[in-house]
Amino acid sequence: MLNLELMEKTPRRKQAYQYIQQRILSGDLPAGTQISELMLAKEIGMSRMPIREAIRQLEVEGLVRQVPRFGTIVHSLDRSEMAELYEVREALESHAADSIAGNITSEDKQILSLLCKKILILGRELRDSKEKTFSPELMQKFLAADMGFHMVILRASGNRRMMKIVSDLRVLSRIFTAKREPHDLEIVTSVYRYHRRILRALKRANGEKARYWMREHIRESRRLALESFDRHQAMGDARNALPLALPQDLLEEINQIESGET
Repeated sequence: MLNLELMEKTPRRKQAYQYIQQRILSGDLPAGTQISELMLAKEIGMSRMPIREAIRQLEVEGLVRQVPRFGTIVHSLDRSEMAELYEVREALESHAADSIAGNITSEDKQILSLLCKKILILGRELRDSKEKTFSPELMQKFLAADMGFHMVILRASGNRRMMKIVSDLRVLSRIFTAKREPHDLEIVTSVYRYHRRILRALKRANGEKARYWMREHIRESRRLALESFDRHQAMGDARNALPLALPQDLLEEINQIESGET
């Protein structure tokens, strides 16, 4: 849940938006769930107007949709929509990686190196645990390091609008698909290797290589996401999917991008 002290300092519409967004991210409001303005207003302790405004914003971002004679429900992506999300990510993130090669700061290089190292350490923890897949706790740490790596590159590009778009796409693709399945060592190792190659290209100011490896990385992620989607469609549900709750500090950073607070 949101930090109460933070909520007191936040406008009501934004409070409502962050509250509903977090409930969707955590799995409390899964895809297909009907959203009640009245119930949410009672839960948060505010009038229905800011709730309505928040829902309108979430609808624009694709997290919820209006269904005639039924109301507002949490949106569920179909296969083609998910594929489109990854295609947009591929175009924008590969461009960002190319654009910052030779211009990235020493501080950002250090942060990217630390995030790569964190994924390597998590991979070793998984290997040493003798488990086949991440526990929910380690999965959260992995997602934070993975998403953080991409966010640093986007932030370094200086294009705030592109950062906001990709952030929303990443959240959407993780919420509405079986991408939240536990990751095995093969997937973790693959992510680490792609990140390391991208970072090496950035350090060498090789924009062409940075673009290439980012493109290949996202294409591989797309392949895995679609395979996972198909697998769960065949099963008829997603009961084995892990609930996703992105770290609050990362959510706050994403939410602040559009308002220019960072």
